[in-house]
Amino acid sequence: MLGRRSLRTKVMQVLFSLEMNPDQPLSVLESLLEKNIDISVTLYLTDLAYMIEVCKYSMVDAARRMAKYIKTEEDENVSTQIAANRITTFLENHKTYQQLYKKHHIHNYIDQEVVKAMFNVLKDKYSYKQYIAIKSPTLDDDKEVMGIVCKKILQKNKEFEVHIEDLFTNFEDDQLLLTHLILKFVEGFNEEDAEAFIGCIAVWDEEKKFGVDLLKKCYRHNEELIKDIEPNLKNWEMDRIAALDLVLMKMAVCELKYFPTVPIKVSINEYIDISKIYSTPKSKDFVNGVLDKTKLQLIELGLVNKQGRGLVDS
Repeated sequence: MLGRRSLRTKVMQVLFSLEMNPDQPLSVLESLLEKNIDISVTLYLTDLAYMIEVCKYSMVDAARRMAKYIKTEEDENVSTQIAANRITTFLENHKTYQQLYKKHHIHNYIDQEVVKAMFNVLKDKYSYKQYIAIKSPTLDDDKEVMGIVCKKILQKNKEFEVHIEDLFTNFEDDQLLLTHLILKFVEGFNEEDAEAFIGCIAVWDEEKKFGVDLLKKCYRHNEELIKDIEPNLKNWEMDRIAALDLVLMKMAVCELKYFPTVPIKVSINEYIDISKIYSTPKSKDFVNGVLDKTKLQLIELGLVNKQGRGLVDS
């Protein structure tokens, strides 16, 4: 579901809390990481649920219109066919999705007033009006309109954004990636092979192990990682370095030494990019310079052991 960039970010946040409170045991940190990961899964399922609810709201809107004493031509020709589109129908009927929906108590995050506001934006879209004008939508038609729901409603609706930001502390970190994943699911949806949703969950469970391993190794090798970095801090005292920059550098060095299948370039570039987002404007150059020197030092000492061709290239 989430990529390793997001996992690295979550580990970074947990390790930063350790910098602020060094007495925390590993078990507490692992629980915090698991909680943060679980919140991301809940947000993903909530996004999917809102996508479904917006489509289903077409029936509520239709009932309201048909109950009018005086109806307009638009009221008379109201359409509910988006409620029966193949993609959300698949999710509503999928056993695993329904199990996860209940497990994560997704119903607690659904606000029907927000759903109404989202649908009202959708129904005024030209692309939506084109869709409801089609007598018998094809799968491609369903995919196209659901792509609009994802790109224009889940990603850009203010009412939804404000509501979800209040519920999920990880919204800013994860939402763009999660809606991108939903869009990929929509665009790749195939009725004959409709298990992309389940595949996404399975891959996430496998990837989660990477984040847990990274946290454990950084925790257990903390002093050693500091010693690896310290010789390359020219003109810098350890206590003058931004705590977040130190966390990022320790994580990168940990990957260089203890994650044999992760390429050197990938590890270093990932932490430079994360520093651009979360640390100071000058951090990326500082982190880049220290990691470049540390990498060469570790290679020379034979402490970087990568498996596979191309993994040591820098």
